[in-house]
Amino acid sequence: MTALTTTIPTRTIHTTPIEHSLSLLPPPLARAYPSESRTLDAVRFPNIFSSATSTMKTRYTVADWTQSESCKEWVMVDQNFATDNMDNSSEAENSRGVANRIRDDAVRLVGYTYDRTNLAQRESSQRLGERVNDISFWRSEITQELERMMSETSRLEETRRALEIALKNTERPLHCTKEALYFRENRQGIDLVRDSPEECLLREVDTIKDCQARMKNLLERVNLQLSRNRAARHDLEHDTMNKNHSLSIDSAAHGLHNASPGITYFPGVERLDYTVTVPNTWAEISNRNVQQSQTERNSSQRLRAEVESLLASTHQDMWCAWSTSNSALTHRAGETNDTRNRLIQQRNKVQQEMNDLERHIDLLKKALLDKSQPLKVVHTRLEGRTHRPETELCRDPPQHSESVEALRQKLQEAEDSLHRLAQVRAKLDHDIAVKTNSLYVDRDKCLGLRRTFPLSQPHLIDFTLY
Repeated sequence: MTALTTTIPTRTIHTTPIEHSLSLLPPPLARAYPSESRTLDAVRFPNIFSSATSTMKTRYTVADWTQSESCKEWVMVDQNFATDNMDNSSEAENSRGVANRIRDDAVRLVGYTYDRTNLAQRESSQRLGERVNDISFWRSEITQELERMMSETSRLEETRRALEIALKNTERPLHCTKEALYFRENRQGIDLVRDSPEECLLREVDTIKDCQARMKNLLERVNLQLSRNRAARHDLEHDTMNKNHSLSIDSAAHGLHNASPGITYFPGVERLDYTVTVPNTWAEISNRNVQQSQTERNSSQRLRAEVESLLASTHQDMWCAWSTSNSALTHRAGETNDTRNRLIQQRNKVQQEMNDLERHIDLLKKALLDKSQPLKVVHTRLEGRTHRPETELCRDPPQHSESVEALRQKLQEAEDSLHRLAQVRAKLDHDIAVKTNSLYVDRDKCLGLRRTFPLSQPHLIDFTLY
């Protein structure tokens, strides 16, 4: 068996401890991850060279191998072995080159991702800052509009209370007018007539009821507007609450950095999308809430101005109707008083005439009494001359004697006239009583009840537009 003459090429490989591999990291990355470098420094790796050395001591030598029986068979195998070793060495060189390139690429990728991460973090912080500014702006706009809406709602509630008080106060003139109509039902006789004061009072009742209907209608609109204001206010308050919550979250997120406490991993959070809106629709929602509030606030201001105008117009209408009725009652009371005075004058004249006629009747009666003896003489003569015979019964001048029939006739006429005067006086007394009662109703009761207007001047409502 011949000795092997083939020389196997060998190559010395210098190994570097693993802790020195951290020097391959770029300085910024090493500074960014100091804890990781300390962790790698503390790792103790097992010694693989001691076990390999002990294993080499148990192997055969080349002489032992050449003296073996199968040396010849192994010559060809040895040549193949050398060829395989060369191929393996070449493959190792290639693999090491690839590994070196991968390591270089990894180092470059680490630096690139580090820069990209820092840049993305700065951009994210900048966008969060802009977002915080946007939220602060819209929160300020919504807060200002909310304050205006609250102020306007408070003013509208005051207007509603003023309108309710005005509506309630209309019952007083309505009650006075109905009382006056009720009092005038106590008129008597011919004075119980639908005259001008009664028509004015009826028109006043219609005017007050019309004013009440207009106030009730406007009060319903005010209540509806208040509900709309509350709805707009609720939207603003809800949006403000969301803005405050979002501002606190985004402000906290904007203040986070790599050394912040409490930062941790949330697996899968980047794959979930919890968003509901995009910036355009988000701003549009807030803008729509503000515009809706402004619209309702303008409507509320116009409604307050309308309430102001209605209170003034209804007060003027009721005052005019009240004054017209009072003027008609005053005029009617003056007419009644004049008629009553004329009736009293007529009654006084009738009474005076009756007194004169009674004295005249007494005079006639005395005259008849004074004529009793001469009347007896006349009667005696007439009776005696009735005994004349036959043709001697002549209607001669002595037969035409004076009689008291004229006195009696005049007395009867005087008594009849006195009776008629008494009837006239009774009618005059009745008319005077009727006029006195009517005058009492119109002047003392109605005008006494309506001496002062029961409504005060409406309070001027401040409906300043702002």
